Amino acid sequence: MIPDNRRVVLRHPVAGAPTADDFTVTTAPVRAPQIGEFVVRHRYIALDPWQRSAIAGRHSAGQEPLGAGAMPPAEVIGEVIASRHNSFSEGMQVRLAGGWQEYSLSDGAGVTAVDAAGVPLSAYLGVLGMPGLTAWASVMRLADVQPEQVVLVSAALGPVGSMVGQLAQYRGARAVGIAGGESKCERVVTELGFSQCVDYRANDYPAALRAAVGTGADVYHDNVGGQMLIDACAVLKDYATVVLCGLISQYNDPAQAVNLPVAIPIMKRLVMKGLVVYDHADAEAEFLATVRPLVRDGSIRYLEDRAMGIEASGAHFARLMAGRNLGKTLVVL
Repeated sequence: MIPDNRRVVLRHPVAGAPTADDFTVTTAPVRAPQIGEFVVRHRYIALDPWQRSAIAGRHSAGQEPLGAGAMPPAEVIGEVIASRHNSFSEGMQVRLAGGWQEYSLSDGAGVTAVDAAGVPLSAYLGVLGMPGLTAWASVMRLADVQPEQVVLVSAALGPVGSMVGQLAQYRGARAVGIAGGESKCERVVTELGFSQCVDYRANDYPAALRAAVGTGADVYHDNVGGQMLIDACAVLKDYATVVLCGLISQYNDPAQAVNLPVAIPIMKRLVMKGLVVYDHADAEAEFLATVRPLVRDGSIRYLEDRAMGIEASGAHFARLMAGRNLGKTLVVL
């Protein structure tokens, strides 16, 4: 018998930065699978900044804002516990878009079996999942990072930024991170192996950023947007490449504009490329074949920011969107 399913839903539409009080837990039964279906018991839920855009109805074209009673989307890792599907048997570990809940019913569309041999299952939501593939696409494809280059990375302790820096150094480049606070910057260097990390909250930030990149950065991977993007463009070399990946500075404020002065990219003749990870799904096999052994032997390191239990999801998401997370944000069920 399948237990009742606990789901996290919105109490009301969310305006501005989310808080724990914006969410509540409801309970409902899970229907038994019919032919061609299976039930997954979730073990890990990934919380990501893009979910704030999804809640606001801005993540994809034609999407409406989520209202009261709606469940936010999320990737999950779980175990098949009941199946009438030929390709997904009981006991299989899978990744799917399961949302903020403990169980989901699936027909197999968009579901991927994961290989847990030698790596933790949770890694498939972080370093071996969408954030890792995003970093791979940035370093290997869009920026084509080369040895001896300087690669500047914002949100360097986050799951994408931390991976960008490590892959850049794997390619022989020098990674310089940007993070908020001395303790975060220290972890970026000591635990993730970046060459340097600059604290954007420090009074001497602009000067320290310029000093860290020396004669200038060849590549800037941007996860933040806003003023940080402007500051980073000012310390790039001529003809540098900027990979535009995220807009953390604006997810909580739809009225805020990027406000990037036109003169900077023109005068530096920058190449700016937008990164949407779904464009690079064809690289997943190559990405996993290269990165999974590096995770297994410890060459690629990662951090996870965990909370326990479905009822912690709202508060943990608020922590993420306030920039207090340390690594990949997960809810453990």
